[in-house]
Amino acid sequence: MANKINWEVESVASVITTTELDNKADGATILGPSDYANATNKYRWADFLFFGTFDAACDAGATVELHLFYKLDASKYGDGEDGDLGGVVASGNSLHGIFVLGAVADAYQQILGVRLSPFDFRAAVKLNTGQDLTDSASHFLEICPYNEEIQ
Repeated sequence: MANKINWEVESVASVITTTELDNKADGATILGPSDYANATNKYRWADFLFFGTFDAACDAGATVELHLFYKLDASKYGDGEDGDLGGVVASGNSLHGIFVLGAVADAYQQILGVRLSPFDFRAAVKLNTGQDLTDSASHFLEICPYNEEIQ
């Protein structure tokens, strides 16, 4: 009998919540509050879902960047600064996808098939929207990790 390779989907988790996202300004980079334990979990792939409510309709070309800052040596992050996430620099090295929003005031957008490394990381989003996030909504960034499973 031949084996099959299926996707094994894990639980959805919030990596950035309303607490961090409320009332953030256009141009801000917002970092998640804690590590996602992929050094333990070792998921190979993830889909990400962003939801945000803005003060008004975003600019026509509005985007939100998805950044992942890995802790490759189990102590320092590759954050473009000094590894402590105190002054995180979102760059092409940490960029893992772009949520394209367009001219909307409420946005649900997804990025699919992001390859993950087997290290702990923190997620961040960088707003390029032309509008600020509201101060009283249910904004979030969620991760849905998965692996291949041989049956």
